[in-house]
Parts: sequence; C-alpha cells; structure tokens
Amino acid sequence: MDLDRRSFLALGASAVPVATAGIAWGQNALPDKPIRLFIGFEAGGGADAVARAIAAELQRRLGRHVAVEIRAGSSGALPGEVVRKGPVDGSQLALLSSTTLVSRLASKDFPYDPAIDLAPITQVGTFPIAFAVSPTLGVESFPDYLQWLKAGDARRRRIAVSSNTAFVQVLNILLAQSTGETLEPVSYRGAVPMVNDLQDGRIPATVNTVTSLLPAHRGGRCRILFVTGEKRLAIAPNIPTAPELGYPRLDMEEWFAFFAAPATPPPILATWGRTLRAVIENGDVSDALRPLGLEVKISAAEDLTALIQRHQQEWTARMNAAGMKPIN
Repeated sequence: MDLDRRSFLALGASAVPVATAGIAWGQNALPDKPIRLFIGFEAGGGADAVARAIAAELQRRLGRHVAVEIRAGSSGALPGEVVRKGPVDGSQLALLSSTTLVSRLASKDFPYDPAIDLAPITQVGTFPIAFAVSPTLGVESFPDYLQWLKAGDARRRRIAVSSNTAFVQVLNILLAQSTGETLEPVSYRGAVPMVNDLQDGRIPATVNTVTSLLPAHRGGRCRILFVTGEKRLAIAPNIPTAPELGYPRLDMEEWFAFFAAPATPPPILATWGRTLRAVIENGDVSDALRPLGLEVKISAAEDLTALIQRHQQEWTARMNAAGMKPIN
C-alpha cells in the first residue's frame, strides 16, 4: 500500500511540469510586452465598452498591461489599417464591427479586404442595428417619425451615422419606395457626440449599433424606434424589429470580431484565439456585455473567415435587391 502510494505520488509529481510547461508555452507565444487593442470610434460608444470589458479580464489573466486605444475615422476602419501595417508579434489587435467592414461595399476608399489583409482571430458577439430619434421630436414609433418627416423641411431628413453607410443607402431606397422620402447622412466620429446632439435636438435621428445606443435609450437621451434582426432583443423586448414594421430587407445581424496583422505566426494566432475565447466567455465579461444588447458568440478563426465572406455576400444581395451596385 505504501509503495503504491509513493509510486502514485511520484507519477503525479512528474506530470506537473508537463502541464505547467504546456501553460507556459501558451503564454510565451504572446509577446512579453504591453498589449494594444485598437477601436475605430470615440470613447463612450459600444465598441469602447466592449473593448474595455475584455481588456480588463485580459490584463488580469496575462499579467501585463492591456490598453484600449482609439483610432477614430473612416467609418471605424482605421484600427484595421494600424494593425495591418504594425508588428506581427501579436502585441496589437483590432476590434472591428461588421458594420464597418460592410462599408467597403459602398465606399471605393475603404482601405483593405478584411478576409485577406487581416488575420481573423475570433468573433466576440452579435447585435442588431438600431434606428433612434431625438427625444425632442416627441414621436413614439417609426410611423410617427415618418409623419414628422413629411411635415417639415429638408433639415428634418438629416440622420447621424458613424459606420455602415451601406445601411443608410439601403434604408433610403426602401423609404423612397414606400414613402417617397429619403434621409441625408451626417458623419460623426463616434456615439458620444452623436447622442449629445440627439439629446439636445441638434440632429433628429441616427442609425448605429444597438451597443452604442441602448444605454442612451434607457437613460432617455434618445429613443430607439426599431432594431434589425429576426427577433426582439431579450433585454429590450418593447422595441420592435424592422421586419415587424414592414421592412424585411432590414432583417440583419451584425457582429464584433478581433483581428491581427496578416503575417502573425500561427502559434501566436492560435494562442490569442484560445485566450480571447476564454476571456469573452468569462461570466463577469459576459455580464458586462449583455446590457449593451450584445449576445456573446465566439468562433474559431476559420469560422470567422467564412462569416466575413458570407456577410459580404448577404449585403451584396441586399444591396442588389434594393437597386444598388456594390463598389467592391
């Protein structure tokens, strides 16, 4: 009995370095330096909230500084440009939204193809697009908004956008077909100045990610009139969907995902995939993301690559159906 017990303990002790070595290898695949997460919109919006919730848990797990850095402009595309041209040691990652990536279909100036010029790592989660208005309008529904639109001058047609110009173009075509009205996009660099202008009545409406608008909606700073997608948000069940209002072409689901430099070595990409997926599924992180209207959904890198291609195809079909010709 004593011999068997000693043999068992010896075997267990010899196994410990193997397991520890495996963990150390996974950690050593990442650079021993601060990590930088780039987002494409000003602080205070949905991308910022998502990135910071993940960065806090990443920093705790990795034991090194994780910074969220803003590169606003170009409909949120700049983080991809920074990472694409940056070091390939895994020290820089871009958090991009599909609403930004689909803008390449409507803009000849979009700087890269996300499936080719970046290295996909993992999806973070899904969310719908939200259409919101200023509380100063006094409208309670999208039909009320359309009546308000018809009753005034051209300034009422202004709509704030920070990404996904393709969405506004499709919406404009659908509105023209059903009501004879169109909207005039006004570009913003992020959600905070946009929500400020909505609250004060300086801009009448906006389309943006629900992750950027839902907190402001709850606080009475804007009013979300509908969201895209097949079903209502579990966290905000009183907000109708676009298909419910008679716009089935606006049935869409968008997402956030992480990307690295395209030449990043496979062991680093694999380690980042495992690490990020574990962090995103952490209970504290999921609890922080859920109130934003984000449904956590992770993926393998190859699945994210397929998702990007499928998403671009779906948007191409949607634009073609609306009478638009995609540029890319």
